[in-house]
Order: sequence, then C-alpha cells, then structure tokens
Amino acid sequence: MRTLEAAGLLTKQEDNRPYEFEAEPLSLTLTTDGETRTITDELVDAAARRTENEDIGVYIDRHGIDGLATTLEYAREFVDGTVNHRIMARELDLSPLEAEIILQALEPVIRAHSDDE
Repeated sequence: MRTLEAAGLLTKQEDNRPYEFEAEPLSLTLTTDGETRTITDELVDAAARRTENEDIGVYIDRHGIDGLATTLEYAREFVDGTVNHRIMARELDLSPLEAEIILQALEPVIRAHSDDE
C-alpha cells in the first residue's frame, strides 16, 4: 500500500480506523499476440473480489481474466437494463445459469465504479 501511495495511485483517508484508501482511476492497455486489452480499475476490482466471491473465482478459472473483462462489458449493460443474462449467454456461448450467476456477482463492481463517475 505504501508503494502505491508513494506512486500517487492511492490516497489514505486517515479520518477513521480501519483506514480507507481512494484509488486514482487506472487504465492500462496491453497488446499481446496482436490482441489489445484495456485493464481498468473496474477489472482489477472484479478480479480482486474472487477471494470473497466464489462465483467470480470459478468464472475466472473457467474463462480467464480476458473472459472476465468481456463479461464486465455485458455487466455494465445488464446494470443499465439493456442486456439480460439470456442475451449474454447466447452471445458468449454460456449456459443461462452461468451468465445469470456472474452478472449478479459483478453487479456490485459495476455499481461501485459507476458511482465514481
């Protein structure tokens, strides 16, 4: 945490204990094997939640971080009400149950980051 704070990526809020940290928005674009993927603070947050949310962990194990990044795009639309789990399941070749489970698991991530904007 000190390293991230020293780099200016985190700010410690010392008003209360336990301390809370505010993170600067993160956006990193990587290109490997001709494919480009943007790593956002939202993706980092979702991946970090795998330790507290078994559904996210299972999804990452099955589909990888790239699959999680793609699913976050659908989760944004799900929260907006423009996509449902059946559409996502059909387009990503998932079972409707798996799509519903991961969308529900990612909804708090989307809502947390939409509040930041």
